[in-house]
Parts: sequence; C-alpha cells; structure tokens
Amino acid sequence: MFNFSLNIKTEAGRELIAPFSMSLNQNDRVALIGEEGNGKSLTIKALAQDASLKNLYVTKTISSHSVVFGYLNQEMTQDELELDALPYIINEQWDLYGSVSRLLKELLPHFELEDLNRPMRTYSGGERVRLQLLKLMVHPCDCYLLDEPSNDLDLDTLIWLEAWMLSQTIPIIFVSHDIMLLQTCANRIVHLEQTHRKTRSRVTVYEGTYQAYSEDFLSHIQKHNHDLKMRQKEKQKQEERWLKLYQKVEHRQRTQTRQDPAKGRLLKKKMHNIKSMERRFERDVLPEKRDFEGAIKLSFDDQEKVHHKKILDFHEVELKCGETVLAHNLQLTVYSRDRIAIVGRNGIGKTTLLHEIVKSFDTHEVGVMHQSYELNLDYNLTPIENCVVEGSRDERGSITNHLGSLKFTEIEMNTPMHLLSGGQKAKVSLLKLVLKNPKVIILDEPTRNLSPLSVGVIYNLLNEYQGAIISVTHDRTLIQEVFEDIYYFDASGLSIIS
Repeated sequence: MFNFSLNIKTEAGRELIAPFSMSLNQNDRVALIGEEGNGKSLTIKALAQDASLKNLYVTKTISSHSVVFGYLNQEMTQDELELDALPYIINEQWDLYGSVSRLLKELLPHFELEDLNRPMRTYSGGERVRLQLLKLMVHPCDCYLLDEPSNDLDLDTLIWLEAWMLSQTIPIIFVSHDIMLLQTCANRIVHLEQTHRKTRSRVTVYEGTYQAYSEDFLSHIQKHNHDLKMRQKEKQKQEERWLKLYQKVEHRQRTQTRQDPAKGRLLKKKMHNIKSMERRFERDVLPEKRDFEGAIKLSFDDQEKVHHKKILDFHEVELKCGETVLAHNLQLTVYSRDRIAIVGRNGIGKTTLLHEIVKSFDTHEVGVMHQSYELNLDYNLTPIENCVVEGSRDERGSITNHLGSLKFTEIEMNTPMHLLSGGQKAKVSLLKLVLKNPKVIILDEPTRNLSPLSVGVIYNLLNEYQGAIISVTHDRTLIQEVFEDIYYFDASGLSIIS
C-alpha cells in the first residue's frame, strides 16, 4: 500500500529513533515494542504529525502524499476533553450520524445516543478509549495508529478489541503493554532500543509474531554474548602474548643495545612493530554485552514474615460518586496474604471503590498506586525528588541506585516528571510503593504503560511481596501470574468468580 522512512533527533543531534524504513500492506498489524522511554509513542506521534512534538528534528518520507492516518492518542488534549462526545466523534460531519448510531451499539452496548451529549472528561478512562475508537471507525483512513488502545479497557472490551484488530484489512501500527494482545494480534514487530547507556538508538524490523520475535531475540542475545565472551578470551590471550613479547624486547634493549649497535637497531625496529600492535589492540573495541531489555530490577527490602490474620472487613450499604449510587451491599473480607483482583465493566466505579477501601486503612500501613499518576507524583518534581522522604545523602544515594536499576539515566533522574513517558511515571510510582514497604498494597491498573519487557519483573515483585494485595486490573497475564481471588464488581456489589 505505501512505504515510509523515519529518523528523529534532538536539537543537540542525539538520535532518538535511528533511521529505518518499512513497507505497509493490507492485513499488517505492526507492534512497536521497547523499554519505557525508548520512543514508541514518539514514533506514533511523528507519523501522525502530532502537534505536541516540539524541539525535535523529524525526517520522514511517505511514498504516497494521499495517505490518511487514523490516530488514537494515549492522552486526549484539554480541548478534546471539554467537547461533548458526539461533536468530538463527528467533527461537524453530520452525515456520519447514522454510522455513529450503528457502531455505538457495538462498542458501547449500554449507551444510547443521548449519552453522547456530555463532555468527554466525564466518561471513565475505558469509555473514552472506546469513544476514540468509534471516532476512528466513522472516518475513513489508510492506516490506524493506536497508542496504547488497550489502556483502561475491561476484559470484554479487550477481547472485542482483539477481534476488531484481526478483522481490519488496512494496516495497523500500535503500541500496547498487553502481552496477550501482542501475542494475538501482532504479525510484524518494530523493536526500539536505546543502547550505550541510552546514547544510541537501534531499530529492528522483524517479519513475524511477537512470540517468535521474543524467542529469536533471546537466542540472538545469547549467541551475541557467547561470541563476545570468546572474543574477549582471545583478545586477552593476544594481549598477554603481546605483553610478554614487549617485556622480552624491552629487557634485551636495556642489556644488549650498548654491546651490539646493529642488534640494537633491530630491537628498536621490533619495538616499533610491537607498539603498532598495541595501537591496533586499542582500536579493536569489542561490542557491549547485550541484555534482554526487560532486565530491570526492583524488590522490597527487609520484609517481615506476615501471620495469617484478618486485616479488613469492608462493608458499604451504598457506594456513591457524588449523588449517583454506583453499587449496593458491598462486602469484602481481606486476610494478610490475600491476592485479590477486582474486574468489571468500564465506568462502573472500580476506582471509586478502591478509594473507599483505602480509607479503611491507616495511611502509614497502606501503599497506593493510582491509575492517574498525578495522584502518585508531583509532575513538577524529578523522579529523585518525588521519592525523597528524609532528604539525607544516604537516602538520595539509595534512590539513585534504585532508579538506575529501573534503567533511568542520570539526566532522566533529574528531569521533571511531566517530560517523562507514561511508562517512566509508572516505574517511579512503583518505586515509591517499594520504598514505603507497606503492609497492604492497593493498585489501580498497575501495569498500564509498562512495556511487556518490564512487566515480568513486576509479576515477580508482587509474588514475592509478603503482605496483602488488592488491585483493579484487566491485565490478563497479571491476573494469571499473581492473583488468587477474582471479584466481579457491578451495581449489585462484589461477587467472587475465581
């Protein structure tokens, strides 16, 4: 259908996205993968000509000037949030009204057209994503650009999204943290990496599924590191032989040059050749060892053994949001080592429920990771400043080490949060939780915005945690890996389903 090439640099000349090109054809579903902050959203924005891209040099070519992209942004603008849903979707093209009416029943079956007559900011996160998808579907385009379309979607809508993506014939370029979505939908991969301590960009375009790429990439890394180890051993042997030869010639120069000038000239020439060999050794710089990029490190320190006891007996006759009653007869009993996941359709009030549960605990014994990161973090402060409690040198050093283990560079550690990626905000939110080391953890969609290359470490972190965990999540892999009790939340309350 069309080809494109892309290269993105900072004003200072640092390459954020190394030059790469690819062709897109019908039925292509291209997943952009990579660690947090490596430029996945940046790539989507550059293709979509997002107005928020500033102070960057973007070199882009597209083979056809008539290509129209349908763009789902990870975050809506303030102006978009103030628009009523129907004008936002139709964009003054009222001939699309019939299409909106038809597709609304498919995407939001519990909605009527009258439900679109309120500002976008009043809908839940999941409802907003589905309304954004509805807007894309009623406006014809040549390629979909989807930045985290699975964020905030409930389980039923995630399954619908997978089916929708598989049914599309026009190409899709997408970013998602949902491993199952990647495994189900992606048939091509673009892997964005930052190497040499995030000073160089590397882009790999792979023809195949996410599962196949993960296996091939791991195999490639293992072979690369094995070959590197062999080269290091060989180089060490060469350098040892060179050193012995150097010492031998140097000794003979000291002892024989005065006695035999002719032999001294030969030794001088030989020493010149030996020093030339040394310069060749110095020029022969071996490549760096490669790790699978998900190898971040995060763990709780000095956890006390927790005895089995009841820590919460939650009962609410009515759960309200303002004057609206969301649910009746809510009951939840939690013990000290429980792993509880709460699921339910979008907009039902799961986040409101978590806020009420949090109020049942003393603030010093509970750690909370909100879905909206601005509730966890001060966006005007840096990652280090957000994590500091006492302000001592030792504490700052410990925080710096933790952030380094989470793949933050020194510059990123000292950059205000509002300039960092969603995944980096998620990492700092998790780090604050780990540093607090509470008796109970309450999480609202903890893996949203974390790359599939990082979430495995989060699964391990939660599995090793000794206290109770209560989480709203629609991450199917997280539910399988961590949680034992699954509750479904609706207007009639909480009911256990697993």
